[in-house]
Amino acid sequence: MLAFIFVLGVMVVFHELGHYLAARYFKVKVESFAFGFGPRLFGFKRGGTDFKVCLLPLGGYVKMAGESIGEPSGDPDELLAKPRWQRFIIMAMGPIFNFILAIALLTGLFMNGFERAAFLTEEPRIEYIQAATGAAQAGLQPGDVIRAIDGQAVATWQDVELPTAMALNRTVPVEVERGGLRQTFQVFVAESEDRPGIPHVGWSEGHDVVFRRIAGGSPGEAAGLQPGDRLRSLEGRNIRSSIQVVELIQESAGEPLQIEIERDGAAQALEIAPAYNETDDAWRIGVELSANWRTVQSRLGFAAALTQAVESNVRACGMLFKLLGGLFSGTVSPRMLSGPIGIYEYSKEAADVGLRALIELMALISMQLGIFNLFPIPILDGGQMLLLTFEGAMRRDVSIAIKERIIQVGLVLIVLLFGFVMYNDLVKKIASG
Repeated sequence: MLAFIFVLGVMVVFHELGHYLAARYFKVKVESFAFGFGPRLFGFKRGGTDFKVCLLPLGGYVKMAGESIGEPSGDPDELLAKPRWQRFIIMAMGPIFNFILAIALLTGLFMNGFERAAFLTEEPRIEYIQAATGAAQAGLQPGDVIRAIDGQAVATWQDVELPTAMALNRTVPVEVERGGLRQTFQVFVAESEDRPGIPHVGWSEGHDVVFRRIAGGSPGEAAGLQPGDRLRSLEGRNIRSSIQVVELIQESAGEPLQIEIERDGAAQALEIAPAYNETDDAWRIGVELSANWRTVQSRLGFAAALTQAVESNVRACGMLFKLLGGLFSGTVSPRMLSGPIGIYEYSKEAADVGLRALIELMALISMQLGIFNLFPIPILDGGQMLLLTFEGAMRRDVSIAIKERIIQVGLVLIVLLFGFVMYNDLVKKIASG
């Protein structure tokens, strides 16, 4: 919960700070600066502004004098008393501050130490294929190199992410290179059972498998496994995926398994007998597995870190717009959308991984929040900016009656969208157990 409040709090406060600073620069009176909605819990007042934390931590707002319809009194420090171009800038500074925050967070990370999984920039050579998945059923094999997905060429594993997400719940052509020849297979991209809305094809880039936790009294503890042991082989098979381990354990049906681990640089042979778990209706050895990817690290100077941060955000923006386009065209499942519950889950997972993952998540959400607020929905920043542009082109204000109707429509759209993403989050939460 603390990770969720921290992530959402930083995003919201920084967004509203953009509005606040722009408003004060143009001498607009700010009556309140709130994190959350509903009743005021605590805060302080300074310079005529009530800085407060409210009961529901699901957003925030800056309340400016005279901004509501029918509220202006004609005072020069009210929002509607200012020229349209100034009001446009005040509205725009919220999303702009979200983009600034996203770039600043990644720049700081890259200056502190730029680390990423090495396979992301390597050619997408399949190392392992999970049984009974789209990749297995289509006839793909370990050693195949993915060259195109649904007509989109790919050169690295990082390139594979977007076209795979765009193909969720569809059968698409996947072109691979096998033995120097190009072949095309029809592959169904299913949803992950553990993470609904996330694609799961069944292919793996290959990674080392490490035992992260060993349950007390489990077969793993009885066999002598320790956290940090790297699994080298199981039943004489080279291990290249965590899923592969799970499959081999189920195939054993409780028969003892011969395993080879690496501990402190030395190989050790052990025997482990899986135990049947009635709750899961599966064979277990009582360990938590962790994927251990080879990483590349570098510490960048400010200019290089800033450039890398901008490029990362531009790439993420491009992926987001393509996914949004896929939602409208029906080629992307709406189950990929997440709301507050989804953010809470992602925040918790990122916090478990570490501060770096949490900061990366914050940068991604900040960028997405900035884009969302630019949507031309009346009560969002983008909708208000569009209305100001329209009024500027006409050289007159839209009537109060029309503005009221526009705001009502915008409010309904936001409520429907919020209800949909909350429902989506709940369905995915229930589906994942």
